[in-house]
Amino acid sequence: MNHDIELALAAAQKSFNAGQFDEAASLLHTILASVPDHGEALAGLGAIAARQGDHMRAAEYLTRPSATTSMSVDQLNFAAQVCQSAQRHDDAIALFERCLAQFPNHAASLYGAAMSLIQRGELQRSLAMLEHLCKVQPLSAEAHYNRGALLGTMERYDDELEAYRQAIALKPRFVRAYVNLGVALRDLSRFDEALLQFKKALSLDPNDAGARTNRAQTNLLLGEFEHGWREYEWRWRDGTGSHGFPQNTLWTGAQPVTGKTVLVHHEQGFGDTLQFVRFVDRLSAAGARVVLRVQEALLPLLRHYRGAAEVIGETAPVPHFDYHIPIMSLPFALKIRAADLATLAPYVHADEALIRQWDDLFADTDRQLKIGIVWSGSTTHLNDRNRSIPLAQLTPLLDADVRFFSLQQEVRESDRACFAQLAQRGRLRDVSARLITFAHSAALIARLDLVISVDTAVAHLAGALGKPVWIALPFMPDWRWQLERNDSPWYAQARLFRQTTRGDWTGVVAALRAEIDAVRHV
Repeated sequence: MNHDIELALAAAQKSFNAGQFDEAASLLHTILASVPDHGEALAGLGAIAARQGDHMRAAEYLTRPSATTSMSVDQLNFAAQVCQSAQRHDDAIALFERCLAQFPNHAASLYGAAMSLIQRGELQRSLAMLEHLCKVQPLSAEAHYNRGALLGTMERYDDELEAYRQAIALKPRFVRAYVNLGVALRDLSRFDEALLQFKKALSLDPNDAGARTNRAQTNLLLGEFEHGWREYEWRWRDGTGSHGFPQNTLWTGAQPVTGKTVLVHHEQGFGDTLQFVRFVDRLSAAGARVVLRVQEALLPLLRHYRGAAEVIGETAPVPHFDYHIPIMSLPFALKIRAADLATLAPYVHADEALIRQWDDLFADTDRQLKIGIVWSGSTTHLNDRNRSIPLAQLTPLLDADVRFFSLQQEVRESDRACFAQLAQRGRLRDVSARLITFAHSAALIARLDLVISVDTAVAHLAGALGKPVWIALPFMPDWRWQLERNDSPWYAQARLFRQTTRGDWTGVVAALRAEIDAVRHV
């Protein structure tokens, strides 16, 4: 090695150890100016970028020498972890596999490769890695816990339960394993057992937000609203989100609000805002001046909401307020009971001018039923794989002698070919280019006879508008739809169509088609 390069590397290492990253980087760039593919210099720049939190740049540096330079297992594993952080999972998998080629039982590489394979959707290969890890580290509770989480994703539910129980046997105070076991049991409709697992978790850590929130959702699903609303307040303590407003001005229902300005701010999804905005009316009736803060896409629809003195978007300056409250905390603060959920009249209204903009679609005197349909929600939703329906599975429904309008703003890649075919056959009208905001969607829905939707925001929009809405629900629904009922206390015009077998939409689609045919012949 060139003596000057040796001196520069040593000086760069010294600067790096002292936290002088800019100086270290400058020395390493000097090396690259004369030897552009110098492995140690590239690795050093990668380490600096990683330390500074720039994982994308770090991955660029670290993958260049990794392809041509002999690297130790520790170096390969570090480069792989950086690629994971940069969401470059193909590179991460290749680097972890190079580690495993040298040391097949290297635990960190087995785990790392499994996590990246999950991100790539290669679940069977990931499971093989985790099963190997469990053999290498049979006493690792974490290894069995991670295997259980993957088995649940793969819908191998009995094996999932066994893996969590094995993790608990190895680590009896493993709170997260009790929580996951409880969630798995709840999703199998074994509610008493699920609640017992949450209770065990909380006996070990009374402040575990995951156990509290999941117990809350289970109680809400079972209609135990008093317990459910109270513990649902723990959702803010699980580390996944913050509303960004001071805790000392949070309205809990205990403080008098007459003459006070209360900021009600949105949280979670569009559907949550549409569902819970009804409670703003009760708050204003109690004497509060309510400022309602909503997502920008909902602002044109809710700008003149009757229960609010002022409605603002999420990017607008927040006016002075005395108290604030997240919108989904209103039922707890207002002490809402089951009987208080019902709203017989619509509480959201479409704009008349926007309604007229759809005249061109309804110019004929066709007496066919006009039905809007939504078959999938956001791909980023945690329960998307359960709540969304592949469009092809709806073909028997879409062959009914009615007019279908797609209320989807986005059609996912896997549905596009089927969507194009249905549109070409005239079975499904695509109006997505005109659905600019929820106000435009509301105006179209106002012209329809019925909306059919999976559990997504459009279902709540139709319900809030007072439009008949048929909602297709997975075997284990979100807590708000409760169990074993085909109506909803939230929406007077809603009908619920539930899976009877987990993951199988056949019965739901057949029931929807039968009901459409029955309505047509009335």
